[in-house]
Amino acid sequence: MQVLFVRHGETDYDVVASRGVRGWATSFAPLSHLGRLQIDVIARDFRLREAEAILCSSYARALESGALLSRALNKPLFVEYDLHEWLPQKDSLGEIDAALLRRARSDLARPGDDAPWERLEEVRDRVLRVLERYRDHHRVVVVTHAVVIQSVVGTRRPIEHAEIVEFEWDGVAAREDARVASLPTPVER
Repeated sequence: MQVLFVRHGETDYDVVASRGVRGWATSFAPLSHLGRLQIDVIARDFRLREAEAILCSSYARALESGALLSRALNKPLFVEYDLHEWLPQKDSLGEIDAALLRRARSDLARPGDDAPWERLEEVRDRVLRVLERYRDHHRVVVVTHAVVIQSVVGTRRPIEHAEIVEFEWDGVAAREDARVASLPTPVER
């Protein structure tokens, strides 16, 4: 199956920051005007036209990006919880402090189960489980987040807003290959 990963458009965090929103609630931030334009531009990309479906994260920035693509391409949209952003704190009620976030970003790729954050291998595994449910499709668009894309395709380079990253997935074999691939370093939002 060909997977066309799309990173969401630029996000307007000022909307939530101006209301004093912190932590997990910042995931409700919508796209900025530029973010909407970025998605409108890539909606014209010929590679997206042949997709059978659009899958997206439930975070507002990805959901809005996916909805704009769905409307422009006239493709069905499926919201998949497990396409969400990397979790810097597995405890959804826990506070995320700056020191924990810095530590998580530097240790993210190291193997081990004792960290309070989600490891890249865990991110990759949950995304591949989602793709498994769509294996009867030939091509899907997956609107998600930079670290999620990096964890699956095995790249260290930054993923830009509204960038399309092509990935060929052949099921279980790709999952095994992905575990062996070097783990990428995450980028800032």
